[in-house]
Amino acid sequence: MAIALFVRLRRWYGVFGILLWLSGCSSEEEQAPPAPVVIREGPPPIAKPLYTNLGTFIVNMPGDKYYLKGSIQLVLETPAAKSWLDVRLPLVKDLVIRQLQSVTVEQFDDLKNRPLLRASLQSRINSLFPNNPTWEDESPVRKILFLELYRQ
Repeated sequence: MAIALFVRLRRWYGVFGILLWLSGCSSEEEQAPPAPVVIREGPPPIAKPLYTNLGTFIVNMPGDKYYLKGSIQLVLETPAAKSWLDVRLPLVKDLVIRQLQSVTVEQFDDLKNRPLLRASLQSRINSLFPNNPTWEDESPVRKILFLELYRQ
């Protein structure tokens, strides 16, 4: 009697195993997939960036011994913000000149200060935009690009 029960169970396990194999399920596939590897952190990239060229700036550094030369572009996301900024480009250029004139030689030579300069320029330019804009983003300048930045 025990042998007959063993044979029946063996058949059921065999049939069950074949059904699992045919359905494509296995114990390995039932495990959760591995977490995706994060390659890039931070905000998603801009789908259609809009660039505004501010031109090249040559300013005296404090101490009047060196000049600072830099070419700067702004990256915006919304066309309305870009058109608003293009009308007020002289204000932006004046702000950039004042900011670059305040950079000392020691600050410029320390490479850790470059991201701080970039962030400071970005926040100051974004402060020029209205408090209740017609576009969604209150900080439309997404990036500051230095095409060249060196002292002479």
